[in-house]
Amino acid sequence: MNADFEMELAANNARYKCPPNFLSINRRLAQRLLWLSSPGDALLIDPPWSPELLDSAKRREVELVSEAQPSPHNDYTFTPWGWTPTSVTRGAISGSVLHHPNLDVVRRVNSKLWSFELEFELDIAIPGSAASSTFEELAAAVALACPGPEDKWVIKSPYGFAARDRVLGRGPDMAHAQAQWVKRRFAMHETLLFQPWLEVKREYGIVMELEENGRFNILGISDLQTNGAGTGTGYLLGRKIEPQRMRDLESIASMVAPRLTRAGYYGPVGIDALEHTGGLLPLLEINARYTMGFIALAVERATSTQSPELWSTK
Repeated sequence: MNADFEMELAANNARYKCPPNFLSINRRLAQRLLWLSSPGDALLIDPPWSPELLDSAKRREVELVSEAQPSPHNDYTFTPWGWTPTSVTRGAISGSVLHHPNLDVVRRVNSKLWSFELEFELDIAIPGSAASSTFEELAAAVALACPGPEDKWVIKSPYGFAARDRVLGRGPDMAHAQAQWVKRRFAMHETLLFQPWLEVKREYGIVMELEENGRFNILGISDLQTNGAGTGTGYLLGRKIEPQRMRDLESIASMVAPRLTRAGYYGPVGIDALEHTGGLLPLLEINARYTMGFIALAVERATSTQSPELWSTK
């Protein structure tokens, strides 16, 4: 598990090291990967292994593998949360088979700027949204799109995730703290993404596997739950999707998949979409990696959930 995936992409540094606070997050979330496993698989997680983890792995017929005691695993194919230089190194240490897309491609298609360009290409971008590389450009975009004092907006870093690396605001001007955050990002030569805030009614996560030959398989649609600021709180299992909305989501997947293939990517893909008070935004961003939506859908299938039930990611 490398839940710090976007942080490594943003760093774009061969000497990147996982931040200490993410080591425990990765360890906790690694155990959730058992939901995606099949008998005969192995989970790479260093000891100590809790009795609960040992019991769950045994029931699923999954081997627990430690980097501290490496041994040849050339009968396994290494499958990280997302492909980065660090995950490639860890896969090599484990002795398993490595087969992955070009890492420069992975970095490019996971940038919010790549999906933003695709939104404009498909004519589905949020009106007033903009990508800016200077403070003056960004300030002008904010003032134009959100002239009212209560008009809400968000400014995002290209590799922000889980409500990180972004600022929220209201009205035509950036407050001091927001402006300082933006200036620091521009000093690091980032291009930032500005979007007027949408009042969310429901969020969708299209979960699919994209093969190297371009074929793709939609595994399901996850039902992400967030608070008023867009931070994820869990997934609602067992809630049905209206047939027309399902067709809308499948349609955007069929447009995104060939573009990812042309870019050179293959593997797991999550496409975020949201229903808001003004309609459907079918493409909010693309995660060319595994997502918690994959796990939520696996839990839903395993538990045969039929009526709406909240599943927490904590």
